[in-house]
Amino acid sequence: MIHSTLLGILTSILSVFVAILIEGASLRSFFHVPAMFLIVGGTLGATFASFSLSQISRAVRDTRFALRKRKETDLKLVFFRFWEKARKDGLLSLEDESKKLDNSFLQKGIQLIVDGSDPRTIEEILWEAHEEKEKEDLKSAKVFETAAGFSPTIGIIGTVLGLVTVLENLDGGTKVLGQGIATAFIATFYGISFANLILLPISNQLKVVAKRESNERQAIMRGILSLQSGENRRILAERIDPFVNQ
Repeated sequence: MIHSTLLGILTSILSVFVAILIEGASLRSFFHVPAMFLIVGGTLGATFASFSLSQISRAVRDTRFALRKRKETDLKLVFFRFWEKARKDGLLSLEDESKKLDNSFLQKGIQLIVDGSDPRTIEEILWEAHEEKEKEDLKSAKVFETAAGFSPTIGIIGTVLGLVTVLENLDGGTKVLGQGIATAFIATFYGISFANLILLPISNQLKVVAKRESNERQAIMRGILSLQSGENRRILAERIDPFVNQ
């Protein structure tokens, strides 16, 4: 099933094309290779100049993850299973159980319990790891948000360049003049379209994913500390409910 973000982007682009056709304009008039090259190349260049290669690489990787169908994990069921296991076989028995799950943050928390760390130490270590991961996730969204800021501005640059060319050839006649002005504004069209139809939606989706994962990690932290302190099942559920039900 297609992801909602991809569906939204495709719908937006299709709407633009349909609007062009309804207006009676030619689609060919809106395909201009030099303007496209300027917007894509200029936006990429400005974005690369603003971030490190590792940050940009991570942003691309996070985008692939965000747009991929994700297998949801019911953390309440996971922690209820851990609670039953710990009650029967002790906290040390949770280490093998946690390795069955594809969640490094949860595994880290369980390992801290198994190692006998005190609650305060566990909370500090997990919170620091959580904050660092959240910063990295939001930075990926910032990469696309920054690119969306550059794109329209570079489009204006392209329009100015086009108008300069038009003014240098005023003796070409009214038809040539009109075509030149229309072509000049294509760069602005590309710049605004790229920013609002592609880059900003991706940035917003990355923020949504970052928030969802932040809630999951906070639920895991509370669940880990609840397991270690030996709280009952109802209290365990109360501690993680605010984060898994958002």
